[in-house]
Amino acid sequence: MRSYETVVIWDPSLSESEQETENGGVIEIIRESGSEYKGIDVWGRRQLAYPIKKQSEGIYCFFRWDGDVKTIEALDKMLRINEKNLRHLTLKTGVEGPSTASFGEEGEEEEDEE
Repeated sequence: MRSYETVVIWDPSLSESEQETENGGVIEIIRESGSEYKGIDVWGRRQLAYPIKKQSEGIYCFFRWDGDVKTIEALDKMLRINEKNLRHLTLKTGVEGPSTASFGEEGEEEEDEE
């Protein structure tokens, strides 16, 4: 299994309970498709670089999980039809490249060995 990170930007008009429900739906899809849910990092309400669906802010959530392409397809299908989702993106993390989870962490720099 590969490690992935899915970034979801929710509509800023969601209440806290609605946000938890939407996050729970994403976690449920991850688990139902046979993948292992690792955790969530909620950044909260942030200013967007440009308006998306006439919104200038969004609620950022980062989901970490281990799985396969089947889960990506299930998440993509669910998030595309969800009107409360402004944008989403799934990235492969691990040895191949840096993860957004490592942004802002101090003191750890990777060195290339040849």
